[in-house]
Amino acid sequence: MSFRRRVGIAIAVACSAGAGTALPSIAHAETAVLYVDNSTAANCSDSGTGTQAQPYCSIQAAADAAQPGQTVQIAQNRTYTGQITVRRSGLPGKPIVFKADIPYKIPATSIEANFQEGPNPSPYGFLISGVHDVTVTGLAIRAPQEGVLVQDSERIVLDRTAVYAGSGGAAQPGPAVRITGRSAGVTVSRSQIGSGGTTGIAVEAGVTGTVLTTNLVTETEGRGVLVTDAPGTVVVGNTFGRNCLSDIDLAGNSSGAVVENNVLAKRPADWCGGVPVSAVALAVSPGSTQGTKVDYNSVQPAPGVAAYSWGGTAYATPEAFRATGQGAHDNGADPTFSQWATDYRPVAVEGLTDAADATAPGTLDTDLYGDPRADHPKIANTGTGNGYHDRGAVELQDTMGVMVSGQRNWSEGHPLTARITAWYSPGWAPVGAVLDFGDGTAPIAVTSGNPTFDHDYPAGGSYTLTLTATSETGLVRTSTGTVTLPPLAELQPSFTLSQADRTVARIAVTDQTSSAWPVSRYAIDFGDGSAPVVSEGPTPPSGVTHDYGVAGTYTVTETVVDDHGRTGTAARQQSVGGPQAGVPFTGYFGGPTTHLGLFDKGRWALSYQKTSGSVNQTWTFGDPGDLPVVGAWDNTCQCRLGIYRPSTGTFALQHGDKSVSTVQFGDPGDLPAVGAWDHNGHDQLAIYRPSTGTLAVRHDDGSVSTMRFGDPGDLPVVGDWDGVRHAQFGVFRPGRNAGDPNLFILRHDDGSVSSAAYGVKGDLPVVGDWLGRGRTTFGIFRPSSHVFALSNAYGGQADAVFTIYG
Repeated sequence: MSFRRRVGIAIAVACSAGAGTALPSIAHAETAVLYVDNSTAANCSDSGTGTQAQPYCSIQAAADAAQPGQTVQIAQNRTYTGQITVRRSGLPGKPIVFKADIPYKIPATSIEANFQEGPNPSPYGFLISGVHDVTVTGLAIRAPQEGVLVQDSERIVLDRTAVYAGSGGAAQPGPAVRITGRSAGVTVSRSQIGSGGTTGIAVEAGVTGTVLTTNLVTETEGRGVLVTDAPGTVVVGNTFGRNCLSDIDLAGNSSGAVVENNVLAKRPADWCGGVPVSAVALAVSPGSTQGTKVDYNSVQPAPGVAAYSWGGTAYATPEAFRATGQGAHDNGADPTFSQWATDYRPVAVEGLTDAADATAPGTLDTDLYGDPRADHPKIANTGTGNGYHDRGAVELQDTMGVMVSGQRNWSEGHPLTARITAWYSPGWAPVGAVLDFGDGTAPIAVTSGNPTFDHDYPAGGSYTLTLTATSETGLVRTSTGTVTLPPLAELQPSFTLSQADRTVARIAVTDQTSSAWPVSRYAIDFGDGSAPVVSEGPTPPSGVTHDYGVAGTYTVTETVVDDHGRTGTAARQQSVGGPQAGVPFTGYFGGPTTHLGLFDKGRWALSYQKTSGSVNQTWTFGDPGDLPVVGAWDNTCQCRLGIYRPSTGTFALQHGDKSVSTVQFGDPGDLPAVGAWDHNGHDQLAIYRPSTGTLAVRHDDGSVSTMRFGDPGDLPVVGDWDGVRHAQFGVFRPGRNAGDPNLFILRHDDGSVSSAAYGVKGDLPVVGDWLGRGRTTFGIFRPSSHVFALSNAYGGQADAVFTIYG
């Protein structure tokens, strides 16, 4: 990345080191983490203990508290100002670690040590002096004078950092990283180094065992790496570009060095402020040649400048340099960086790609960006070891790309459909790909470069899409995405009921079911014992009607099943008009004539007219199985309701004030025969026992009188046959066979008996004064057709035939 042109540090994906040559350990005690977060929302405090709940505000506070094996976890994507001075040491294998997570390829957490801020200047970003076993990783460090100073310290690691010297207006910035004094075993790895001053990395006199590996050292005003009187320094696998002086300079007595696998890129002639570049790319002083190894480098000098200086002698090209016995595998391979390259990622080039010495000391299994080593199938392996490490800090990666994404693609009947785009492109070798939808269904093969799939999910929620591409060379790359679908609405059966004609007990059903999935089955139960109406398939039933035959209140139930197995049920009660069913009753409910009605399972339906029409009044009193009784219980001419419960021989009588009295009278199987038996203006209770043809009357004084009249199977009728204003008894004898006439047999006060045939078998008797003539006559109710027929012969009129509708 260009430090000269960009002060900010870009963000990129973090990857860990591979399994080859390991970096110095950055392990830490699992339970020993100190947290730093200076954001407003973090509730930080430098006087606390650095917990996750209350982190330190400053890195310095954590540095002053850290113990061996502890990690100072620094919140990422923040900027921290001021110099960090490390005064505490770790232990071998238990370093103190300063760590910021790397969200992308390069560090995104900054330390700004501004020389001009405050009364006390802060020339360094990190000052590591007189300590040992300290690791710094994941930080972007900028300082006015020197980014990191390591002084008299051992086993120090700078890994995955970005260090720049020269911010804040320092008159003469120094190195981005300077290692000095009695320092030993210092490693700078996978870091991006730049300086507006003299040097990128300076290793000074007396320092031993320094390893500089897999770094990008660019755009310094002086040398990329300057090693002075520091024997045994390893400079391996680095990339250099646009440094104004030598990329690598071993000065003084820096013998026993290893310089391998580096890329020293061509520098534009006028790069450094228009001043021509005159320094060689790689310089080794006379005192540094002893025991030093230079090999497997790709060296491109500035135009008109020698590539090497070895022991004071210049060598223009890698080929010429071989005369020294060094650089047997060096070459001038051009990495073809773009003019304004920021990541210095090369293209495939013979002699650079798969051409490094994998056995060189300090060689890592991952590159500057954390990417693994990759074997290009079209480039011959000319390196050592596994033979396919690239030279420089950046490993050329297979260009195979994968990407998966998804979004909801709702359509009618497909509420949980997502449209998945699974893109991949082959790189160095043919590729096959597999897409996993994240819902437990079997993955599918992706056979084209940019296919789109519609996939139905079983339920709402978030699902992880995974596209896995595998090349013929064994490279595996995956891409994940998330598709989120809203919760599916419940299956909601719904319907409406309507009745066009109240005289016909027929209803129409209109389905209004709401279902996200297509419905596979509808079933409508009409609540009258008839077979349900079933409709298979997604189309709701239409034009559904049902005939009940008789009026009543019915519960209609619809059960719906969708094609994903969900079941829903809805029920509605409907009062259905039509011919009223039930047991007939008669009585005086106002006016001079007898009124008729039907009793059905506790529901009373009364008609005031004797022509076909709707009921005029309804009540609820009694239970299924009861028989209706009507009489004047309250010493008035107004009839009241009552019931007789044959199962227990109990009368229940409702009074004008709505109170109810009960009287036990009769045995199971008896029938009520209420009438004005005592001639005193109100009615008395009586029962008729059909098995013996016996009438039993309960009088007001508590006495009971009995009379035998009729045959077994007859039904009682009570009326005023002679117009004498008191009750007289009779029986109704049903026809014996279908179509046979019924017979009314009436007993008069003088003991005589009269009879009349009316109706046929199956009818039920009714008696009353239909015309208001002061005496009682008879009629029938035919349950099969819900028709009343009333004899009006006693008044010289035609019979009345009609139906009461509910």
